[in-house]
Amino acid sequence: MRLPAPRGHMSSALVAALRLPPPPVPALLVSGGTRDAWQDDDLQLSLWICYELRTGGFDDVAAGWDEHPALAQFHAALESRWEDALRSLTEVTSPAALSADGLAELRRHHAFWQPRREMRSVLRDLHGDAYGPRSERTHSVLFSVTLRDVTPAAGVDEMPAPTLALVNALALFGQHRRLVGALVGFLTAVDTIGGDPFAQLLPVQCPPDDVRLGFTACHELHARLTRHVHAAQVAGRTSLRGRWMAPPPRVNVGC
Repeated sequence: MRLPAPRGHMSSALVAALRLPPPPVPALLVSGGTRDAWQDDDLQLSLWICYELRTGGFDDVAAGWDEHPALAQFHAALESRWEDALRSLTEVTSPAALSADGLAELRRHHAFWQPRREMRSVLRDLHGDAYGPRSERTHSVLFSVTLRDVTPAAGVDEMPAPTLALVNALALFGQHRRLVGALVGFLTAVDTIGGDPFAQLLPVQCPPDDVRLGFTACHELHARLTRHVHAAQVAGRTSLRGRWMAPPPRVNVGC
């Protein structure tokens, strides 16, 4: 996989830097942005690139960036802004009612952000091990949950910020042991979208506030994604980036 096309000043600087050997002082600065974090394409893409560098990597990244302190500092600053935004979320958005075409398109977003492995077995490990003697094994399970293969039919260049926001929330919770409770809540929400949202929360042995953070983040971000898809459908365009729906056939009413 190659680095994606940038979407703003931060991601442009990041992509350009990663293609060359790192200079002594890389110019990687986090900007405040003018949009909410969950719909900031530049922020979300920059975060996604940083997470992918830790997992799958890219074919066109120059040698020397692994564990580079400037890149680690840049990533940490992005994560700090993103975590603050996630902690400010409240579950206030109702999912949009989608048509059959809308649901089909929503599945393309799901194919990108949802973890590939079966959720209930992961939750069983988390319920039993989160603060127990097998925490090292559990943490490796948590990390593996964030490893996703992106299908060719749904590449990152097609994914808008609301979809990347779900990927990046999962990665943030999954790659930091201090956020294991938030990951439990997030995975519980993934497993219960469309079902009983509180069915599996009771047996979780994690701080309730942490669990609620992940649960709320997943449900609120997913509801906002459904509204993004619905708005695109109403406007007669696709919710994916860089693609437009086929126009309706024209009827010749001339003489």
